[in-house]
Amino acid sequence: MKNVHVLFGPERYFLEKKKQEIINNTIPPEERDLSVTIHDARETSIQEALDDCQTISFLGGNRVVIVKDAYFFTTEKAREKVDHNLDSLLSYMEKPSGDAVLVIMVPYEKLDNRKKVVKNLKKLAAVYEAKSLKGGQLFDWVYKRTREQGVSMSTEGINLLISYIGSNLYQLENEIIKMALHIGPGNELEVQHIEQLVSRTLEQDIFKLINAIVSKRAEEAFLLLEDMFRQGEDSIKIINLIARQFRILFQLQELKKEGLSNGQIASKIKLPPFLVNMNMNLSVQYEGNELLGILSQLTELDYQMKTGQVSKELALESFIAKIA
Repeated sequence: MKNVHVLFGPERYFLEKKKQEIINNTIPPEERDLSVTIHDARETSIQEALDDCQTISFLGGNRVVIVKDAYFFTTEKAREKVDHNLDSLLSYMEKPSGDAVLVIMVPYEKLDNRKKVVKNLKKLAAVYEAKSLKGGQLFDWVYKRTREQGVSMSTEGINLLISYIGSNLYQLENEIIKMALHIGPGNELEVQHIEQLVSRTLEQDIFKLINAIVSKRAEEAFLLLEDMFRQGEDSIKIINLIARQFRILFQLQELKKEGLSNGQIASKIKLPPFLVNMNMNLSVQYEGNELLGILSQLTELDYQMKTGQVSKELALESFIAKIA
């Protein structure tokens, strides 16, 4: 086992899990308070972490030294004036301390392979990449986490949960645990549980609002809008999110006309495939000119709201009454 680990990638959930795994495999639980030290690369130099690695542990056993936000492995520019001697780091990696494990965390998409120290990483360190989950990978992860909690969830339920939460693994995990505790082991998490128990965001409510508008369910649309007002949501923010959603519908229509498949469209506009499918079902309810007309109305309404020409809440209600 190598004594230097470099953990990089945009998915902080996996970075933290891997870091904890290294700690668990290196330090007994009763020694972790005194045998794990953390350095922030934005505040302290890498030399301080290396000095820490070469200091004898207070308890005489192994120790873990963690360097957070090691931006110096990437193209990220330093905002702070902290001097990092990467030649010293490279020298240490070539001959690391035998009783210290150095964990360097790089929460960025890519490493800068032009740098000498990065070129030597694979030879001198254990490198772990934490990629973001998308599409089927995210679906499979949610499926696995529900099973680990002793419950099951249908395909429809998993897609709905992801549409509510997105790809935030911490939040997805918390919601799965919360719902599993609510229904108990051996049961199935159904759509109604997700709708009732999952913490909602404005973006989720906007999608439900658009769904109601497109389906001509005016009463439901007004109830959703009233609930947003009651929660203190800003009318201009609501109108901007509605406009964004209708722009997506228009964009989907145009790309479909070009003969692209839903999978190709998902890749092109960087939306999860299931969201493309859900929005595509809404977009087919309109002709292209209808969507352009709605977008034009929204632009004018946004201007009128910002210039104080109309009552914001009444204007939103009138807009929905026209198109729902």
